[in-house]
Amino acid sequence: MKIVDQSNLSPAQAPSAKSAVGVGSGDRREAGRAAATGDGRDSAELSGLAGKISQAVSKDSANRAAVVEQLRAEVASGTYQVDTAATSRGIVNDSLANAAGAGGSSKK
Repeated sequence: MKIVDQSNLSPAQAPSAKSAVGVGSGDRREAGRAAATGDGRDSAELSGLAGKISQAVSKDSANRAAVVEQLRAEVASGTYQVDTAATSRGIVNDSLANAAGAGGSSKK
């Protein structure tokens, strides 16, 4: 089996070498590792960081779904109140960010 690593992660360094942030490679966990087991089967291991990222994404999705459901219920019942000040700030901030990102200036 051929594994093509497109993650741009460098291989582990020697334990005596230091990484860019000053932590020895012996203290770092690899982001992902594929290896052949003793019985000839392939396996893949993910670091704890990948699991934490997955948990954070699923937690955020659950929170977002709850907020969307609350907003849906408020709109359906006619009790939803638009925060006009927050809406206008968002429009202005978005316009300024887009102008700055495009290299333009908001001043004329």
